[in-house]
Amino acid sequence: MKRKLLAVLLILGVVFSMGASKKKDDEKKRMGIFLSNFTELGMYEFDLEEDGPDEILHLGDSYNMGELIRFGIGHNIINNKKLIQKCKRDDCEFGSSTIAKESVAASVRKYFDLSVKHQKVLGDAPEIDYDGKLYHFNKKDWDSDTIYYCDVQEVNKGKNFITMEGELYELDNPKHRPATFRAKAKPYKWNNKNTWAILSLSVEWTE
Repeated sequence: MKRKLLAVLLILGVVFSMGASKKKDDEKKRMGIFLSNFTELGMYEFDLEEDGPDEILHLGDSYNMGELIRFGIGHNIINNKKLIQKCKRDDCEFGSSTIAKESVAASVRKYFDLSVKHQKVLGDAPEIDYDGKLYHFNKKDWDSDTIYYCDVQEVNKGKNFITMEGELYELDNPKHRPATFRAKAKPYKWNNKNTWAILSLSVEWTE
């Protein structure tokens, strides 16, 4: 009887361990998808601070608001194509595509937990016009020959934030992994679903 009970307990332990392992793997995949929303747009070095080292993009600085707007547009070009509409103006100087300001603000809020101060984005490409309701742009300006995604391999959870580490891999060639990354995010609810809001991301290229 004791042997049978021990066997049952061992089986239950294996099943529980397998279930816990699968849950961790599923969470890492979700984290990889979350972080890939940034790397697919070429965002590799940033934080939400107002200032700091020059080599890092500081999105807490109002001067960099344009980068948040570029993210909000680029994210939807890739992931929510139905939100991109054709420009209806006679003169579409900045490109033939538009998106509602609300969609840009929602994407920035979802991934950064930051608000957008709507404005034109001029100077560095891609340039974006803003008419008070819509952003006007050329969606081809967000095209990239190489897109990198994130493979999360290590996760450490603190009281108010988590850190994620792993490798970047090329979308069209997953075996090509030219960089490692380290990201920091906070637990966050979006549309009543548990997710994360990014706090920082850094990449170290190994080739």
